[in-house]
Amino acid sequence: MAGHRPSAFRREVGQRLRQLRLAAGITSQEQLAERAGVHRTYIGRLERGESGVTVDALCTILAALPLSLAEFFRPFDQSRRVGSPRRRD
Repeated sequence: MAGHRPSAFRREVGQRLRQLRLAAGITSQEQLAERAGVHRTYIGRLERGESGVTVDALCTILAALPLSLAEFFRPFDQSRRVGSPRRRD
């Protein structure tokens, strides 16, 4: 999609994923993708905030780190209103 900008929340999720990947000593997106059983470009899109992630997919990726959903979302302590991609305002 030309001109599409990722939402702020997606960018934050992607930054958090990258931070945790590096903290776990996994230096490349490809290494994480291989451990999680997903395509390397998917990890890249997530880290850049270009793709949303399902809870199932996030659990699979976090298991490769290994981290829990609670640990992943710990920094996201404030309530956020995230717009629906299906709703046009």
